Amino acid sequence: MRAARSLCLAGSAIALCLPAAAHADVIVGPRLAYYFDNSNLRTSSIAGGVQEEGGAIDQASFEFAQDLLGPDLQLTTQQEGIGVLADQIAIPMVGAMVNFGDDRDRFTISALYGEGEGRFSQTQAISRVLSFRERQAVDFGVATVGADFDYTRIDIEATWQRRTSENFAILAGFRYERLERSGTGETGIGLTPNVDNFLDELVSEELGINPGEPFEQRPLFKLPIADTGTQETFSARAGVTAFVPINENATAFFNGMVHTSLQPEFSTRTQFFLNGEVAGNDLVEDNAREFSVGPDFAVGAQFVLSDSLALDVRYRANIFFPLSGDQSFSDARVNHGVNVGLSLRL
Repeated sequence: MRAARSLCLAGSAIALCLPAAAHADVIVGPRLAYYFDNSNLRTSSIAGGVQEEGGAIDQASFEFAQDLLGPDLQLTTQQEGIGVLADQIAIPMVGAMVNFGDDRDRFTISALYGEGEGRFSQTQAISRVLSFRERQAVDFGVATVGADFDYTRIDIEATWQRRTSENFAILAGFRYERLERSGTGETGIGLTPNVDNFLDELVSEELGINPGEPFEQRPLFKLPIADTGTQETFSARAGVTAFVPINENATAFFNGMVHTSLQPEFSTRTQFFLNGEVAGNDLVEDNAREFSVGPDFAVGAQFVLSDSLALDVRYRANIFFPLSGDQSFSDARVNHGVNVGLSLRL
């Protein structure tokens, strides 16, 4: 979190100080924003029912039984359904911008920093099947995870705008976004005991001994967890701006751009705790690199308050349609919100 804050402050400092040396018309000012992000609502990467070998069983016991009974002993697990209930991430942000240039070409650098929080919970229905020749046992269970997350977000953006007429301009630029999360919660699993009992029965038959006491229904066993992760997005974008005068002191505008973006591979790390101590190994989930494209548009108005001061109000939305990565094309990331700022001409 300190690193993110430092990076944003550095960006703000560059935005405020870099143009001072340039011999051009310079505009500076604070910026306030309230952004929403649906990153934790995307589920296409975890939905589905693909079978996997093993899982949800004492692996050492299963490997011993497989060595004893041979390859006819097979265990598969399958996701039967999944549901996610989460808050859309809402983050108030504060920062600064600087705009410099002439009547034809203008350059803008802005930096914003914000913090927010949200709740996430996931419930997954699972099944497992242990088969041996013509015999099999089937279990059904539920796995849950829930956590309260703190989020830190920074946005740094640089754009160039060329005015082609009184009412139109072309623009292009680059944008960097960073979203950090950290939270605590709990995870749990409840499962029927049919597979465990069947495995014990098969091993006992092979060894010629009596099976042990049968396993009972597992209650939903819960463990506290701590979860952290950081995702970054690098974007290049280009488009046009249209200006529509409202009166002598106000102008409405519309920005329409197309972006191509890269979200590098990132990992989330989950720690499990038992009686206040770290239990077992951390669970590290890798998220594949994601290329995406989509629109970036804004609509708003600028109000002239004096010869050197103006108020800028806009709504902006970015939509990221994945072309590669873990998520499906239709499971787009949406980032949108309101931005308000004062512009002071130096």
